[in-house]
Amino acid sequence: MPGVHIGDGAIIAANSVVVKDVPPYHIAGGNPCRMIKKRFSDELIDKLLAMKWWDWPARKIFDHLETLCSGDLTKIEGIQ
Repeated sequence: MPGVHIGDGAIIAANSVVVKDVPPYHIAGGNPCRMIKKRFSDELIDKLLAMKWWDWPARKIFDHLETLCSGDLTKIEGIQ
């Protein structure tokens, strides 16, 4: 829908109709789309948004790929 914002890191289920904004790092789905749950704690979401890791140079992403894909994002605090 025009004017709807899907936040960074949000996951939208297949065949969903998004009619309202979806916050960053939330999982949403359905028709109409509704929030299902947060992917991470509020504290971790704030850290991920502040890091803006998606703007990092490719080399930095590859250097920290194991941590970023580990499923334990509490380890990201050590990344500069």
